[in-house]
Amino acid sequence: MAELTPHTTELTDRTRLPVGVVVGHLGTDPANRRWKALGVVVGAQFASSTPERRPMRSGSDGDLFLWTGFDCRLHPAHTDDYAYNLQGEQPGVYVIVRSSDQVFQPRSVTLSLDEAQNTDATDLRSPDDTVHTVPMPPEVYRWVEGFILDHHVPKRRKPRGKKRSKALFDAEVGDFAEDPK
Repeated sequence: MAELTPHTTELTDRTRLPVGVVVGHLGTDPANRRWKALGVVVGAQFASSTPERRPMRSGSDGDLFLWTGFDCRLHPAHTDDYAYNLQGEQPGVYVIVRSSDQVFQPRSVTLSLDEAQNTDATDLRSPDDTVHTVPMPPEVYRWVEGFILDHHVPKRRKPRGKKRSKALFDAEVGDFAEDPK
């Protein structure tokens, strides 16, 4: 478990980042309500052992809620996925959400699309679960970038076909360069 350093909100565990998930909908008509994950906020103040919903705003144009108690976790085995995410046009955070008539609740947060998609097979999610992509905050980008620089090991590519030296090639095919005279 990550620990907070005294009098700061900095975490000592470099593989875990507490986040809150902002969800909302437009309008007050329950029949036409379209909930969606809108973003994530970062900081130790969002750490909690269980998810908790807090109202942010409620009005005639819609409602916003903040869900706390989620973590982004980084694993060295997923550095390729994280790098792919950062290299995209719009780096994102993936929020897995379960929705029903009564509640729209985030279940987990990840930075790996592969991990978000594999949740379907490993957790046998309900058909009501969806993956929402929200913009990656700059502090998350810098955190992931540092993790990649510290842990990424590029995969070695296998050579295609036989390696042939230029001398062997020239001996078999012939050197077609003109002889200097």
